[in-house]
Amino acid sequence: MRFEGTLDSWYAERGHGLVKPEQGGDRVFVHVSSFPLDGQTPQEGERLSFEVVSKSDGTKQAVRLQRLEAFRLPSQLRPARTGSRPPRPIARRRTSPLTWMVLVLLALGVGATVWAPASHALGNSKAAAQARR
Repeated sequence: MRFEGTLDSWYAERGHGLVKPEQGGDRVFVHVSSFPLDGQTPQEGERLSFEVVSKSDGTKQAVRLQRLEAFRLPSQLRPARTGSRPPRPIARRRTSPLTWMVLVLLALGVGATVWAPASHALGNSKAAAQARR
């Protein structure tokens, strides 16, 4: 049995939305794969014809959708989608000059600690050089 309704909400980044049947009742889940392959993206407010099937978990899903009209609601008249906006990109933090200075001093300290005992162990000190003479 076919029903008619309106695409009530659409979450493009997730690929699904909800259809509100004109006959009343609960909104029905719809997946992007149920839309016709006509190259048009689903738009909130567009009228659809669909069939309803029950999924394995007992929820209902709209399938075999058909667009009923070519009318498109202008973007200024569409309701704002507050819950379906993509997350903001994370701003990359720059490393401060103070952090670089601390890292350089730490590297110099570790280098001096490692280099000094190694040079004494090899016998490159002045005292060792004089004792060999």
